[in-house]
Amino acid sequence: KTDSTNAAKPRKHTGPSEEVLAKRREIDKKFAKYSRDHIYVNLNGTNWIYNSSDPRFGGMQAKWFSRGIDIGFNWDFRIKGSRVSIAPGIAYSNTNIYSRSLMGHDSAGTYFTPIDYGSDTTAKINKVSFQYLEIPLELRIRTDPDRFGNCWKVAVGFKAGVRVDVHTKTKLVVDGATHVFVERRFADYNLFRCGPTLRVGYSFVNITAYYGLLNMFKPGLGPKANEFSVGLSFTAL
Repeated sequence: KTDSTNAAKPRKHTGPSEEVLAKRREIDKKFAKYSRDHIYVNLNGTNWIYNSSDPRFGGMQAKWFSRGIDIGFNWDFRIKGSRVSIAPGIAYSNTNIYSRSLMGHDSAGTYFTPIDYGSDTTAKINKVSFQYLEIPLELRIRTDPDRFGNCWKVAVGFKAGVRVDVHTKTKLVVDGATHVFVERRFADYNLFRCGPTLRVGYSFVNITAYYGLLNMFKPGLGPKANEFSVGLSFTAL
């Protein structure tokens, strides 16, 4: 006679179903050889959003397409069984603002004035150059890779950085001879920058954008200006 009290009870199933596991294995197989975009290079057009009628800008007209570059490395941690990944990283950024203005300083901070050196001197251009060390973070979404491992990608992110250098570079032509002047150590500029990022593209070519949430100048030491950039991003590995 069998003792029903000691009979083995059926074990309750826990965890994902076999159907869900099979789908995860299928996605894992598709993404086994795709690019994780560990390395990126952004070629940017940078500029400021500012009020040109502000007297401290002195009618400054920034060049509409000032060049900049970002170089970074991201780790890519894919959320298991999905097309979504989280990618923290480290990066170096260089941004430039070209204009026909010079910077000055008084008790209220930095101000800008038009370049005017007289009839015997031609000012070719003046630029303010910034360099940052940054920590970027992206939430990445990818479509199914094709047989070559290529797919559409959308990456929404945020980055924060600390300034390691700021300098101006002015080129002057005096009596036919070109002179280059570089100045450093401008204390009025903000030491930090941060803001949202966006990257959309296919395979290793993307369009990227960034908007700076912080004023370029420290509080009370310059006019109001926010940085933005739009450019092309190239990824690898």
